[in-house]
Amino acid sequence: MPSKMSLPCTTLTEIEGRCRVVSELPGPWGRLPMLGDVLALNPRKPVQSMAKLSESIGPIYELRFGPKRMVIINGAELADTVQSDSQWEKAFGPPIRRLRMLGSSGLIVASTNDPQWGAAHRVLMPGFTRESMRLYHPVMTDVVSELIRRWGRCSDPIDVAGDMNTVTLEIMARAGFGYSFANLDEPSAGTNMPVVNLMLDVLRYASRPVSIELLDATIGRAARRRNQLNVAELQRLAEDMIDECRPDVAGAPDLLQRMMETSDPETRQPLARSVVRDQVLTFLIAGHETSAGTLTFALHLLSHRPDVVKRVRQEIDTITGGDPTTLAYEQVAKLRYLRRVVDETLRLWPVAGGFFRRPKQDTELGGYTVRRGEWVYVNLIGVHRDKHIWGSDADQFDPERFVRDPSQERQPGAYKPFGIGLRSCIGRQFALHEIVLTLAHILYAFDLEPDLKYRLAVDELVTLKPAGLRMRLRSRS
Repeated sequence: MPSKMSLPCTTLTEIEGRCRVVSELPGPWGRLPMLGDVLALNPRKPVQSMAKLSESIGPIYELRFGPKRMVIINGAELADTVQSDSQWEKAFGPPIRRLRMLGSSGLIVASTNDPQWGAAHRVLMPGFTRESMRLYHPVMTDVVSELIRRWGRCSDPIDVAGDMNTVTLEIMARAGFGYSFANLDEPSAGTNMPVVNLMLDVLRYASRPVSIELLDATIGRAARRRNQLNVAELQRLAEDMIDECRPDVAGAPDLLQRMMETSDPETRQPLARSVVRDQVLTFLIAGHETSAGTLTFALHLLSHRPDVVKRVRQEIDTITGGDPTTLAYEQVAKLRYLRRVVDETLRLWPVAGGFFRRPKQDTELGGYTVRRGEWVYVNLIGVHRDKHIWGSDADQFDPERFVRDPSQERQPGAYKPFGIGLRSCIGRQFALHEIVLTLAHILYAFDLEPDLKYRLAVDELVTLKPAGLRMRLRSRS
């Protein structure tokens, strides 16, 4: 699609009662009266469309939808500028705001100024310390071992995304809440569990484009009603999990026990049951879906790079003596090459396509004026592939990018797969440990045989994930 020239033109605008000259942001051609730039984006793949637009427009441009403007940035230097929590704050995009129907105090959807968000955050933070992670490790190992045993009996191509959803949800349920949805040894675990389908339907509804949302009052009423029923079912599940929670007697509480038994250290008040329920749903959905997406992307990329897989196996041999099932908690952190594989996967395909920021005051960004409260979308697909930072081969998979070299330190904004500041992902260490451990088991147990006819297509359901990826596994034992 052709674009406007990236050279700015100049107009007058009224800011705080004073007339001053500002530069107009470039944008795509084809803007419609009243509707704005709805034709500029693929409504099913807006984040990928934004990254594509930057190739012709530049690293910063505007999109308009009706009377509202949204600034899009795709460059690492610009992303660095919006990190300051003193000058910028988190903004909530449409998909995240729609997820509030699940629970308004969830850590992902609640405002930083919400006292319930602060209380839940303070209570849960100790649940992600090294001491707590050490307790989650054997649970993760058990769940992944169940998956490996079932895959070992399977001769058909596997649904990679479906099985990654199943394993990460089961890890989150057992490690975080002392709850099990299924034994992954069972053949029936080879298809998406009903609860996974419920969660994916809710994410799909939250990710609907604006043009479809406008139809909710008419032909969209059936979809809205179905979503309401899905949300109610998930909330009932969370309530059941709370009812089944038993007091911690070993001095090692899981996340649910911690929320039920620990008071906010600042207010000395316990968390309300509704707040606990909202966090359970947040972790079940976001905590499993993000890790599942990263694992699926990693397996896709690795299936085409047997040389990388070979190095991973050599590293596992060195650390464990040839048996990844014996990996101790402390040894997972020593799988440094495998961690670089994960980091590079997250660079190419971050767990979420980006995040919103807004300035607390009128400010300058990339030579343009952004007004107080205006939405700025940091498109991580563009930022993480900025050729000025990552090189001319930024679109290629190369774990060696993450070899530490003090002479080539990158600016902080160049790599932000887990968000920034106080609102960065609280479960980051849990997710990274889970992903590295799972990949170690899978890559050591199986050879990956890709479908050579498959071409990567990426779904955007709040998170990013390969669509329709199937793969045949050959047991190495």
